[in-house]
Amino acid sequence: MASVRPDVSELLNRGERARLFPVPAGKAKSQERHTTAVFLACLSLVPALGRALVEPLGLRLGNRSRIQTFTEVVLDGSAEVRSNRPDGLIAISRGKGTWTALVEAKVQRSKLDRDQIESYLQLARAKGIDALITVSNDFAAVPSHHPLQVNRVPKNVGLFHWSWSSVLTHAKLLKEQGVDVSEQHTVLSEFVRFLEHENSGVMRLDSMGSGWKDLVSSAVAGAPLDRASDQVVDTVGTWHQETRDLALQLTEAVNANVTIGLSRAHRENSSKRIADDAAVLSNDQELRAKYEVPDAASPIAVVANLRGRTIEVSMQLRAPADRKSTSARVNWLLRQLPKDGEELHVRAYWPRRTKTTQASLESIREDSSVLQIEDRSLAPASFEVKLVRNVVGRFSQPKRFVEELEEAVRRFYEQVGQRLKRWQPAAPKIAETPKEAEDAQLHESNEATVGQSAPPPSALADPTPTQNSIADPAES
Repeated sequence: MASVRPDVSELLNRGERARLFPVPAGKAKSQERHTTAVFLACLSLVPALGRALVEPLGLRLGNRSRIQTFTEVVLDGSAEVRSNRPDGLIAISRGKGTWTALVEAKVQRSKLDRDQIESYLQLARAKGIDALITVSNDFAAVPSHHPLQVNRVPKNVGLFHWSWSSVLTHAKLLKEQGVDVSEQHTVLSEFVRFLEHENSGVMRLDSMGSGWKDLVSSAVAGAPLDRASDQVVDTVGTWHQETRDLALQLTEAVNANVTIGLSRAHRENSSKRIADDAAVLSNDQELRAKYEVPDAASPIAVVANLRGRTIEVSMQLRAPADRKSTSARVNWLLRQLPKDGEELHVRAYWPRRTKTTQASLESIREDSSVLQIEDRSLAPASFEVKLVRNVVGRFSQPKRFVEELEEAVRRFYEQVGQRLKRWQPAAPKIAETPKEAEDAQLHESNEATVGQSAPPPSALADPTPTQNSIADPAES
C-alpha cells in the first residue's frame, strides 16, 4: 500500500524557493556588482526587456537586432583608458552597424558622481562609443533627463538615465503581458523576484528631503521663496523624482504605461522644466504635476499647495452638449461618481466668462441646483472633479507628505479616474430625402385614420375592467 506523502510545506521548518538569481548579502559595493550583473544578463536573455528600455532612447530595434552585455569592462588603450572601469557595456547590433553604451550603476542610497560621469563621457567620445547610461535609485521623467547637472557632454555622445524602479516596472509589465518563449518568461519572473528583494539595493523615493520642513514653514509664514535658491531648486528636483515614482506606481496599479504630462519644451530641456517649476513654487507656493493614463477621460492634475498645506487631485471634462439644462448635465456627471465621496468636490465652468461655481459632491447629491447660476439660460460648459485633502498636521513632514500624496492620487483614481468617461456626440444620421419624409408622414396619417375608423373588437366590449384586464394608462 502506497504511503501518503506529506505536503512539502509540512516538512520544512525554514526554507525559500530556490532562486535563479541569489540575492547578495554584503556591502553596497557587492550589491552593486551583483545587481548590475544580473540586470545586464537579463537584457540579453530577454530581448523584449532590452527593447522596452532601449527604444525610448531613440533606437529602433528590429527582429534581428541582437543585444550583448558585458560587466566590469576594461577598454583597450592607454594606461589612462584602462584605469577607467565602467560597470558595464551594452552592444546592440542593428543591420550593418552596432550601437554601444557604457553603463555606470549605483544601488541603495549611493549617488552618482559628476566627475566620474564626465570622465566616462570623455572616454566614450575617445573610443567612439555612442552613449553613457547611468542606473540608480534616482528618478528621471524621461531617460534623456539626467538627475545630475552635467556640464560637459560631448555632442556625439548621448547621456541617459534609468532608475531601478523603472527597470522593475518595465519587467513587471512585460511579465503581465507575457513573453512568447517560456524560458524567457521564467528568467523575467526571477528577475522581478530578485529586484523586489530588499538586498538587491532597489529603493523607491520615500521622502521630500531634509529641507522640506523649513521650506513649508517659510511658505506658510508668507516669506518670499527665492526661485534660484538651493532650497527651492532641490525641492523641485525631489518633486520631479517623486512624480516619476508615482507614475511608475500607477503604471503597476493599472497595468498600463502611465506617463508624466510634459510640454514639448520641458521634454526637450530638463533644465527649463526645473527653472519653470521653481518659478511656480516661488510665485504661487505650489508644486504641480500632470499624468497621462491611457484611455482615461482626461489627464490627472496634481497640486501640492505649500501655503494652504493641501493636496488636490483633479480631472476636467467637457459637459454633454446634447443635454441642454444644468440639471441634466449635472446628473450626467453624478451618474459616473461614487455616492460617498467625502473629499470630492465639483467645479462648474460656464460660458461668457461667467465665474465658476463649486460645491462638495455630498451637497450636490442633496440638491443638484447648488451649482446653478442666476442666468438659467446658461448651462455649464465643462466640469472639474477634484479631491481636496487638507493635511495641515502632516504636510511639512517629509515622509508623511509623500505617503499622503501617493494615497490621495491612488484614491482619486479609484473613485473618479477609472469611472469618468468623456462625452462624445452621437454619430450623425442619414438625412431623409423630401420624398422619404412625405411617405413617412403619409404612413403615420393612414395609421391614425385606420385606428379611428375600425376600432378593435376589444374596444367594443364592456369597459368595466375585469380581474385579468389591463387598466387604461390614463386612469392609472
